[in-house]
Amino acid sequence: MNYLLYKIKNKFFRFSKEASKIKRPSFEDLIYYKSFERKDKNRLILSLGAGRCGQNWVGKIFNSHPNWIGTSERFSDIEAFYRYVSYYNLPVEKDGILKLFEYAVNRDFAKYQNSFIASPYFSFGVEEICNKLNPNFLFFQIRNPIKSVESFHRKGWYANLNNIANFRSPLIDVSNNLTRNFSRIFPKNDFIDEWSSLTTIGKISWFWATINKKIIDDLNKINNVEKIYIKLEDVDQNYEFYEKLSLKFNFRNKMNRKQFYNVINKAPNKGPTDKYEYNYWSNLEKKEFDKIINKIFPYYDDLKTKI
Repeated sequence: MNYLLYKIKNKFFRFSKEASKIKRPSFEDLIYYKSFERKDKNRLILSLGAGRCGQNWVGKIFNSHPNWIGTSERFSDIEAFYRYVSYYNLPVEKDGILKLFEYAVNRDFAKYQNSFIASPYFSFGVEEICNKLNPNFLFFQIRNPIKSVESFHRKGWYANLNNIANFRSPLIDVSNNLTRNFSRIFPKNDFIDEWSSLTTIGKISWFWATINKKIIDDLNKINNVEKIYIKLEDVDQNYEFYEKLSLKFNFRNKMNRKQFYNVINKAPNKGPTDKYEYNYWSNLEKKEFDKIINKIFPYYDDLKTKI
């Protein structure tokens, strides 16, 4: 019932003024802002994460104010392709994609003054995108690894691999959706043979750990940009967190508690109700999860939310 109500409320949101702000613009619309000159008052936030970590929700928080636009996966198919070619280091000229991102930021500045852009697909191009867009802030958003893997599993991550006969990278997932085709990355090295024999939980665990490790490594290379770390468990439906954001980023028309708690109904990325929770995982799945997380990204407990 709660999931049904959520879906109904989300349908209503799609007809709202806030929803129209984040509608994917046409290229003709974007090109109009090609020569826009950024002002000192224009601030840009890029939100990085592996996905399923609250980026869409935080984007909707920013988008709830007239002096900000908050988007998440605005160009999902193009962004997924960008990560795909970046991860596999394919000989594809990416300047056109980066210009698309630049024009979108220019449009945001011209229409709304400030822009919050979230995408899990920036994860293998953090330095490149930062050099192009010059963000004022970088958000690193992360979620408890067990909850993350559960959520990816619920969304069908790596669910169609039984239809692939030969696991060799670069590989494209089986799907009729371009975003999904390019979003499921696979190991590039000899580990793919071992990876292909893992359970779905093990495969997703590798994905989560690999993405977050790459983001952390790249963040450590970037200077002169303020970095904000956010654990979803620390801030989920937390009005005090919102008040800190409001103060730091000068939100106009600050929301009251009721309005803030309703933001979750504006985020159309909530998974279905059928869950495969940790308590139901097999011993093998738990063993694979622990081994991969501890080997690739054992840093979650060391990270602290700071704004």
